[in-house]
Amino acid sequence: MDRIRTQDPNNHLHCRKSQLLAYVGGCTPWSDLLMYGALGSTSAIYRHCHLRGGDRWAFDTPYVTDGDLRLLGFEVLSAETVDLAHFESGLAEFLALGQPVLFYAPRHHFPYWVEFMRQVGTVPEEYELLHSFLVCGASTTDVLLVDNVADDHEYFPLTVGWDVVRDGYAREPERWFTGCATVRQVSDPDRDGFEAAYRAFLAGFRDGFELYDVIGDNLVMERASVTALYRAPGVNSLALLAGSRAMFCRFLAHTRHSEQVRAAYAGIAQLAAVLSDRVSAFQTGLQALSADQIRRGLAHLRLREQQAARLLRDEAAGLPQILPTALSGR
Repeated sequence: MDRIRTQDPNNHLHCRKSQLLAYVGGCTPWSDLLMYGALGSTSAIYRHCHLRGGDRWAFDTPYVTDGDLRLLGFEVLSAETVDLAHFESGLAEFLALGQPVLFYAPRHHFPYWVEFMRQVGTVPEEYELLHSFLVCGASTTDVLLVDNVADDHEYFPLTVGWDVVRDGYAREPERWFTGCATVRQVSDPDRDGFEAAYRAFLAGFRDGFELYDVIGDNLVMERASVTALYRAPGVNSLALLAGSRAMFCRFLAHTRHSEQVRAAYAGIAQLAAVLSDRVSAFQTGLQALSADQIRRGLAHLRLREQQAARLLRDEAAGLPQILPTALSGR
């Protein structure tokens, strides 16, 4: 449990993916291979955040997928939805094997989540949303969860009484213990599989990065119309962009890509993070930077993305092998 540490400091991943990544990151030094497709599609982010008004945490990122977890040597075993009795008996079985158990339940049934949502200003209509809970231990009276309700998004242990679990289940049994799963490591990473997956990703990677212009064009309108900062489409988009670029840099560190490519994406990740903070500040009403200054930064970032993408594809085409010859776990 001590090795379960956040791998997502930008806090942009769906809660289940963040938990799976934190867990496998504590089991193998090769978890960064999961980020080979982190550049994703900015058009998909646009559709999710701007057309559908979705939050960053609800975006289905094309990285940290079940298929890629299998390439890494892990299996995610799913039981879908179970009742309380089956959950209790199954929990004891999997914990005895040293495997964590994950399930979805309404987050407002957990006192620590209610307190956290009050602190961060969650809008009332979102209190009842489902959250993925990660169980790492249990006794006859308590359940040991690991969650990241902290300012730095770091995971830490929380003890919840079985009475909280049973009371919550009694209130809404149809919304409890959905998406039940456990994860286990069964092999070392598949180097050839990741090599092929990355090359397939690059073969289909075409992006004009127009989303950066969209964010700039909507700055003023969003500040006037969005009541909760974390709901602003531009804020969500940039959080996803900054998080994905930072994760792609972690993948690059394991490859034979040149220092030029690595430096290009390190600069992109850093600038995306800076602009993410500046757009968030702008949306809260701070006047440190004008909308025009932020737009110029976004235009510069779009240009750097376009240049780096060309360099990345061209270099990969000339590399006979991108990943190390052998990969093994701890």
